[in-house]
Amino acid sequence: MNEAVMNELVDPTMNARSNPETEDSLNIEYTDTVGQPLCEKAKIRTQNVNVFYADNQAIHNVSLDIGAHEVIALIGPSGCGKSTYLRTLNRMNDTIDICRVEGKILLDDENIYSKKQDPVLLRARVGMVFQKPNPFPKSIYDNVAYGPRIHGLTRNKSELDDLVEDSLIKAGLFAEVKDRLHAPGTGLSGGQQQRLCIARTIAVQPEVILMDEPASALDPIATAKIEELMNELKENFTIVIVTHSMQQAARVSQRTAYFHMGRLIEVGETDQIFTNPAHELTEKYITGRFG
Repeated sequence: MNEAVMNELVDPTMNARSNPETEDSLNIEYTDTVGQPLCEKAKIRTQNVNVFYADNQAIHNVSLDIGAHEVIALIGPSGCGKSTYLRTLNRMNDTIDICRVEGKILLDDENIYSKKQDPVLLRARVGMVFQKPNPFPKSIYDNVAYGPRIHGLTRNKSELDDLVEDSLIKAGLFAEVKDRLHAPGTGLSGGQQQRLCIARTIAVQPEVILMDEPASALDPIATAKIEELMNELKENFTIVIVTHSMQQAARVSQRTAYFHMGRLIEVGETDQIFTNPAHELTEKYITGRFG
C-alpha cells in the first residue's frame, strides 16, 4: 500500500471525516458495479444475488467473483449489506426464518443453494469466524477436535492429536498453549480465543474461510497477529473478510469490494481502490466524506 495513502487513512486531519456528509445528501445515482467484479480463477461466483428480510431488500443484484487463494475485503458503511452478503456464502442466512436469497452462488461451479446441498457439509467447506470470539465451553484441545470428530476426519487418537496440533500451528497458537491443551478455551485472552476459533475452523479442512470483523474486539497487538495470520493462511485457503477498518483492508487484502446501501458499487485491486477509485461513492467513503 502506498505510504502516503496509508498516512491519509490513519490521520483524520488529512481527510474530511470531521465534517462528513449524510448519505441522503450525496445525491449520487447508483450505477452497475464498476471495476473488476469477475476474475479468471474464481473459487466462488455469485450471480445476481438478492437478499430479503421479509419485504425489506438488503442486497440488490450483486454479482461478484471471489478468487482462489486470495484475501478479498468487503468494506462500506454500517448497514450497507456486507455482512448479509458474507452470510449468503455458507448459507448462514438459512437460520433466519424471514430471510430469502435469490440468484446463484456457485462454489467450484456447484450451486450451494441446490436442494441436494447439505448445509452442514457446506459449512465444513466454507467455514466462518465471527466478530466476537466464541470458543466452546470445552478444553483447548476439544474445541479444535470437535469438528473433526463430528465429520469423522480421523481414524484414531493419534491422527486426531496430529490434526489438533497442526491446526493450532496454522492458527499461530500452538507455541502459546502446547503445555495446557486441556485447560478451558474460555480462559485464553481475547486474541488467543479468536485464534482458537480460527484453529477450530481450519481443523475441518475448509476451502474458504469467511471472517466477519474478526479483529474488531481485539487490542492492536492481537489484531496484528490476526492480520499476519491471514497473510499466511491465504496460501492454503480463500479468505473473505468484512471489515470497518480501511487500514486493515489495505494491509491484508489483494482485492477490495465496496458496498453501499445493499449494492456492490466498486471492486478492484486493493491498491487501486484506495489510490484511484473509479466511483464517486467509493472516493467519498475512502476519503471520509461519509460513513
